[in-house]
Amino acid sequence: MAEDLPPRPSLDQLLERLDRLEGLLQANAARLQAVERRLGFESPPARTDRTNQEPAPRARKEPAPHAHDEPANTAGESAGHEAGRRAAEEAGPAAPRDIEAIVGGTWSSWVGILAVVFGAAFSLKYAFENNWMGPGTRVMLGGAGGLGLLALAERLRLRGLRQYAYVLAGGGLLILYLSIYAAYNFYQLVGQPPAFALMAGVTAAAVLLAVRFDALPVAVLGLIGGFLTPALLSTGEDNQVGLFAYVALLDAGVLTVAYFRRWTILNSLSFAATALVTLGWLVTHYRLEKLWTTLFFLSLFFLIYSLLAVVHNLLPRRRARWFDAALVGANASFHFGLGYLLLAEAGYERRLPATAAVLVSALFVLLFYAAWRLNRADRLLAYLYVAGAVTFFTVALGTQYELYWVTAAWAVEGLMLTWAGLRAGEASARRAGLGVFALAALHWFFWDLPDSSFREGTAFVPLLNLRALSCASLVAALGCGVWLYRRAAGGGSLAGREAAAASSALALTANALVLALLTFDLNDYFARRSAAADAGGAAADAADLHDRVENARLFSLATLWAVYGSGLLAYGARLGWRPLRYAGLLLLAAATVVGAAGCLPYYAEAWHAPVFNPTFAAFAVLVAAYFYAARLYGRAESLPEGERAVVPLLIVAANLLAVVALSAEASGYFEARIAEAGARLPDPPTVTDSYEQYRAATADYERLTRPVRDLRLARQLSLSLIWALYGAGLLVVGRMRRVRLLRLLALGLLGLTTLKVFFWDLASLDQAYRIVSFVALGLVLLAVSYFYQKSQQRAGREGEKGKG
Repeated sequence: MAEDLPPRPSLDQLLERLDRLEGLLQANAARLQAVERRLGFESPPARTDRTNQEPAPRARKEPAPHAHDEPANTAGESAGHEAGRRAAEEAGPAAPRDIEAIVGGTWSSWVGILAVVFGAAFSLKYAFENNWMGPGTRVMLGGAGGLGLLALAERLRLRGLRQYAYVLAGGGLLILYLSIYAAYNFYQLVGQPPAFALMAGVTAAAVLLAVRFDALPVAVLGLIGGFLTPALLSTGEDNQVGLFAYVALLDAGVLTVAYFRRWTILNSLSFAATALVTLGWLVTHYRLEKLWTTLFFLSLFFLIYSLLAVVHNLLPRRRARWFDAALVGANASFHFGLGYLLLAEAGYERRLPATAAVLVSALFVLLFYAAWRLNRADRLLAYLYVAGAVTFFTVALGTQYELYWVTAAWAVEGLMLTWAGLRAGEASARRAGLGVFALAALHWFFWDLPDSSFREGTAFVPLLNLRALSCASLVAALGCGVWLYRRAAGGGSLAGREAAAASSALALTANALVLALLTFDLNDYFARRSAAADAGGAAADAADLHDRVENARLFSLATLWAVYGSGLLAYGARLGWRPLRYAGLLLLAAATVVGAAGCLPYYAEAWHAPVFNPTFAAFAVLVAAYFYAARLYGRAESLPEGERAVVPLLIVAANLLAVVALSAEASGYFEARIAEAGARLPDPPTVTDSYEQYRAATADYERLTRPVRDLRLARQLSLSLIWALYGAGLLVVGRMRRVRLLRLLALGLLGLTTLKVFFWDLASLDQAYRIVSFVALGLVLLAVSYFYQKSQQRAGREGEKGKG
């Protein structure tokens, strides 16, 4: 058997293989260093003195040939070793890229040039304030410094110092921006056309340098400097046309760069900077007479960033990504929303905003046509433009007519995108549909819902109002979306995970909308009744009626949530949807908080009828809902085993609520009569000069208060009887249904009753009440013992029969 094993390699062969592996690792290290150099992470040259050199590999004798040895070298290993050696020799000695090299070699240069630019800006401003030199001299010095930095950057780039050249070029661009802006806006040395021409030249230089160097840092630094120039040299005076034309020129430069390089971060930074400059000017300098000039520049900015996707993606045929799509949506939302607010503030609430929305929709139609003709394979942009066109058209309808139509229109749009995405197998359209659904839901919650709320002096009809109409349209669209996703998953055209996640999200959103509508309509209905109660009648009667309305409202709310939660549980168990089941359980818990904590304070009100009152009815509904949920979980066979652990909790909660409801009902009955009898009692007697008179008054007072004392004792006795009888009944049901949990609950309640009787009733009840309490408890405990002994005897007989 030993002869069949492969021969073991010798020690020399193992060492040689380690050398080959080392060569391959050196090759990979050289390639990685080359990538670092391209990205600008140049490390300082490694020292070559003998103190830092590795020791030379020790000489090794060539292995003697052996009959069982494998070939000493293979072609692949030799080629890898040789390639590694050549790459390592070409790359030179590689130094480790530690934090010291990064901070000292790269970060310090960027921070340094920014500090120089800031210093130059503040120097110009300080010189201007102290009249050290003429305006022309200051501008000339700034321009010469900027051009000198650009020339030095090009010279260093040719010598191989690309990172340092990037920094100097960016600093030169910043200084040129500062100088030209100061010459136009502060010193009035040049007019507006020459200033814009010079700005255009600097912007073009930044574009050329960034594209030529293939250096995103140059473009970013030029962009930051361009947008910081107005803030650094601001004197507080308003020059709207000059500022916004300057920003538009910077945006045009970014638009040009977008054609040559895929620098998405540059596009996003320029959009964010434009938005900040616009908002800052609006907060500081906007007046109503500047409306049309502001709208013109807002439209110009919107047009530039709308064309950005065309220049960045369609013309060079670059496939759009999600951040490209996000920029399109953010651009349209920001500029149209800001324009709408300005028009609304000026009093144009209908026709002009609707016309603007129609124009934006028409622009998206043209952009869709351009996307379809130039790059038909890029479906993301095409679907995005379609969604934008439909969205702004519906916004136009909603602005012209009523806001409620916006929710309905967006619901239809979301359903269209979902259907198209599922039919075409395009994930971007499906995601866009989910986004539109989310917008429609948010619009309903934040606009439709509060707009139709009850207000004093207005009529309100539950479920027959405008927000109910828009909610119905949105819920219907969401339901159709759930059906589409489930059908696509059943047909195999969509992954099960995506279909489950999307359909669950849509279903939960639809149920949240329905529940919110019912909840707010119910609250508004009782708010109308409460307002009517406060408006008429005396103060005491109004307060009493207000409490009745509030108790009825809490009962209705708890009933609504309990019934709806039970329905979600049933539907989730039937379809196997865990999110719906969890939502149903959470809704049951919320209903318990509202019903128990909300209605319980009213348990002893004088206007409460025994049993037939909102508080007891709320507890009854909750108990029924918990028992139904436990029964549903107990009978469902498709549910996971771990989820069935909720059944004992449901049973315990139901019985606890039942005991609290019965106890509160009995206690409330007696407390209401105690309060009624106590209201007729006279004041307690006080000590007088005559002891005989005080004794007589005390005896009369004790005689008058005896009915109140009897009622209090009867309340304690009723609680003991209720707990004992409920425990006995629970034990019987547990024995009949063979449910051990019920029997344990019964024993626990009986134990609590025993403690109450022996420690509370014994000390506080009169002899008659004490006798009834003890006798009742004793009879119940004897019955419990009898049933347990009979069951043990029966079990013993069955065991003996089994043995026989």
